[in-house]
Amino acid sequence: MQFTDTHKFDKPAATVIKMFSDKAYFERKYKELGFKNVEVLEHTVDAKKFRIKVRYSAPNSAPLPDFAKKFLADMNVITQSDAWDLEKKTGRLEAEIKGVPVKVSADMKLSDAGGGSANTLKWDLSCGIPFIGGKLEEFVGSDIKAKGKADAAKS
Repeated sequence: MQFTDTHKFDKPAATVIKMFSDKAYFERKYKELGFKNVEVLEHTVDAKKFRIKVRYSAPNSAPLPDFAKKFLADMNVITQSDAWDLEKKTGRLEAEIKGVPVKVSADMKLSDAGGGSANTLKWDLSCGIPFIGGKLEEFVGSDIKAKGKADAAKS
């Protein structure tokens, strides 16, 4: 399953990329989103590159359908890595949901837009389980979209 999501900001891309390369921003954002047990596992930054790997527990944004209860908990442990090329303002996000057989990634592009900026995320979700894999991808995708709106509002 693939989809595109765009988060808009009222600041220029040069300002937003500084925020996206700040460890404290990620810690604050995840806590404000109500995520629990937020732990920075890795963090590197220099003039050209930024990378952060964070583990946290996050609730599902909607009640779980019966088929998904076998794979998803009410509160899921997620390990997310964000890597940015600070000069090009391009990045990659990868997330692993503990116990969930769905691969989650997004290519990101931050650009100036309409007096502010926009981060365009091209998501790719895949699950190799026959019959229910597509439904699981759809559920995880809808959860990402719901959390994405809250995420953009906290930035």
